[in-house]
Amino acid sequence: MTSTDESTPEGVTDETAGSGAGATGAATFALVVAAMALVSAWTGWGGMALGLVALVAAVVALMRVRSGRASGRGKPLAALGVALIAVVIGTAIEWPTIESAVTYLHASQARTLDECMRQAINEKEQHVCKSQHLDEYRARFPGRLDP
Repeated sequence: MTSTDESTPEGVTDETAGSGAGATGAATFALVVAAMALVSAWTGWGGMALGLVALVAAVVALMRVRSGRASGRGKPLAALGVALIAVVIGTAIEWPTIESAVTYLHASQARTLDECMRQAINEKEQHVCKSQHLDEYRARFPGRLDP
């Protein structure tokens, strides 16, 4: 009782029929997440985080293409490019924050609230100073709201 299923090509078994779908799914996932990263890149951190996820997914999809489990390199390469652009835009937008955090960590000689506030370059760093020296801030300014 041998019957042929007309929907499955000859020589393709159940194991090999779905192997390309996983790789194509990874490429599609990478491209969709990369597009989301590019759209949210103006937020900075959102573009960077989604961009990194898309980069990993694109590399996985490219590895599947290279191993022969999928065909077509276009989608994974497009996802890789879009994800890289999103990460670059997100990094460029968040660069002042990253730079000031690194500068603050290197210049961690700020031992009091006054010293920290003198070294603060912008309002964001002043907020960090108030948060790090919360007890001193509350003692000196009891009527003000917490930072």
